[in-house]
Parts: sequence; structure tokens; C-alpha cells
Amino acid sequence: MKVKQKWEWVPEELPESTEELENPARGWLEIYTFQAENGIAPLELRWSLRMGETLALVLINLKAYRERALDDIALENIRSMLSFFMQYQKDVILRPTYDTEGKGREREPDKFDTVLTHIRQIGELLQQTEHSVCIFQGLLVGSWGEMHDSRYLSEQHLRKLYDTLESYLGSEIYLAVRTPAIWRILTGEEQFQRGDMGKTAIFDDGILGSMTHLGTFGTMTRDAAGWKAAWTRKEELEFLEQITKDTPCGGEAVLGTDGGQDNADFVLSELKIMHLTYLNCAHDRRVLDDWKSINLKTEDVWSEHNLYDYAGSHLGYRFIVRKVEIKKCLSGKFRLEIEIENTGFAAPFQEMELLLVLQSEDKVWEYPVEFDAKRCCSGEKNKIIQYFCPRESQVFLKLRRKKDRRPVRFANRKKADCLLLGSLHK
Repeated sequence: MKVKQKWEWVPEELPESTEELENPARGWLEIYTFQAENGIAPLELRWSLRMGETLALVLINLKAYRERALDDIALENIRSMLSFFMQYQKDVILRPTYDTEGKGREREPDKFDTVLTHIRQIGELLQQTEHSVCIFQGLLVGSWGEMHDSRYLSEQHLRKLYDTLESYLGSEIYLAVRTPAIWRILTGEEQFQRGDMGKTAIFDDGILGSMTHLGTFGTMTRDAAGWKAAWTRKEELEFLEQITKDTPCGGEAVLGTDGGQDNADFVLSELKIMHLTYLNCAHDRRVLDDWKSINLKTEDVWSEHNLYDYAGSHLGYRFIVRKVEIKKCLSGKFRLEIEIENTGFAAPFQEMELLLVLQSEDKVWEYPVEFDAKRCCSGEKNKIIQYFCPRESQVFLKLRRKKDRRPVRFANRKKADCLLLGSLHK
């Protein structure tokens, strides 16, 4: 396409890729379990890190301190754990807990004040330590830290735990709780009606385990149950679809008896409704192995790819450049119009910045482009318009996370951190 006789725009082909993208704060994750009283061996631990995963669920067992405050040894151990994952560029979902065996009531402190003390200590550590924690999962109590089988789940206890932790998390860390009902206990109905979802998110460790996701949902209607109790499956999924547009949602898929785990349409519908950002890649292996055996029947590049690969590639956000057009303006500048689609299950929950990059043989020009990636929900297409002065150059698009400038790759069939759109020549 000739923009003007003097300039020629040579576009690049931008087909969609089926590659799993190593973009930050999304995707499959492993659980790494530690004892607070024990230090780590970094040289050994690094060999357990899975290539291609940018998230890690760091579960820290506080059982040894159920009767006392965390001592300097425990705090230094936790600090070392967080520093390790930051060094290897793993965003951390942090879950401190007293139990890893399903014995929540037996393992958690007898005194509620001890739980509050531990929350304050961990919160202060997060404020004082450079780390990569993006989600604080649970409020320490319950079996496996999953906020069930605990003596501290009354509204009064939950409010106190939440109020104690909230001030330490700042603007960068989300608090994830186990069920929508707990979310509603911590978030008033008026706040929800205003569209203010705050910094509280959901982790669902019973996805597909039953029609209620193993108790994540209830059996009573919203009208009968009220704001703070569990609702029916249909109502809870509708509610989740709303609140997870702005907050990260993830968890574990579990083998159940109600069926549906091996039905690709049903599974994908569930994951899309929940706007899932992350899933455990090791649990439940029976479900995940089933997904690997199911090939999709689609009319796009994903035809004959298996359900596991498709689901993993679409966890969180997945941006694709769909269209690029360039025109010469009367002012002499060029008008570049780009269409970007988010084909992932969710929007990013962290701030990003988009740059138009022009690169000649000896010089680089960068133009910040207005693009609110954080608000680009699943399935949305955004039209980006940018003006620039023509130069003989290759034209790239670069997306990166704002806080640390880590690259975010587009799901076009190019592996570079910058996506080549085309080139301008005289």
C-alpha cells in the first residue's frame, strides 16, 4: 500500500499464534510449600522452578508458631523466600497458613490475638521488603489456608482479620478470599452497587468439583439468603462474572461427580465466566489429564489443539494485534490505527504501558500510546490511534508492565518482545 509516492509502507503479516506466552502475573502455577522456621536452599530450590511459568503460589506453614509470635528467624526465612522468587522473576501469590493436612481447627492458634499478631508481622515484612507478591491469598485460617474448617470465620472475626491486613497491602497487592459470600462480608452492598470492587479478589479451589464448586456456591436464592450468605450456582456465577472483571480470580480444577469436566464447551464457559487469571497445573491431575485428551473443534488456529493448551494459553489476558492501517495526514504526520483484541479469559489486573517504536539503522524513537490495558476485558477490541513524524524505519509496538517494565508479548506469531508491524521507506 502506498501512502504517498514519496513514502511506502510495507506491512508485516501478523497471524495469530498458539504459543503459550510467558507474560507476567497470569497462567499456570505450582505450589511451593515452606516451613516458616526453616530456611531455604536457593541453589537447590531453583531447580524446582518450572520454565515458562511466571506465577508461583508460595505457601508458608506457620504451625510452629501457633502459640507465639513469629521470631526473627521466621521473619528472615520468609523474607528470603520472597527475595528468591523475585530474583527469578516469579510473581508471587502468598498464602500463609497453619495447616497443610486438612486439620485447620487443630493447627490454628487457640488465641485469636495470635493470628492478628502474625498478620501484622507479615504485613510489616511486606512493607519493608522488596518482593513480587501480587496476591495475598486467604487470611491465614482454615484447612490448607482455604478459609473453611476454622473457628475464626464469623463475620466479626473476618472483619477484624481483613481490617488488620488491609493497611499493609497498599495499592499493588490484592487480597483473595475463598468464596463470593466471604467477599460480600468484606465488601458492602452499597460499595458493590457503586461499581467499586476494591482490592478483594476470589480464589476458588473447587472449580468444577461439583455444581456448587465444592461449597463455593450455595443452594438458596439471593433473596432468601441475603447479601452475606451463599447463593445458587446461577446467581453466584453471574456475580463472579461482574466482580472478576476488575480483580484476579484463580484456583484449582477438581475432579467431581456431577459431570462436565470433560466437556470442552462447559469447561471453557465456566473459565470465561469466572475470568480466570491463574490455575494450579498440578491439581487435580485427573481433570487436567482429561483436558489434554480433548481436541477442540473450532474454525480458527486452535482447531485440533487440546483443551489443556487452549485453557492455559488463555488464562488471564492475551492481546492480539488484529489490524494495522497507516495514512498520511495533511499536516505531514502519519496516522497509525491499530486494533488490539484481548482474547484471554480476563483483563490484566496490573497497570501496563504501550509504546510505538520507530527504529532506523542508528536511532530509536519511542512514542507513548494511550491504551488502558487494565480495563481491556475479555473479548474486547480496542482501536488505538497514534500520530508520528515519518522516518525511514521499522515500526514496532511494545507493551510492558508499568511497575517493572517487564515485556508483555502479543499473541501474534512473532517471539520478540517488540512486535514488528511493518516498515516505512522512501
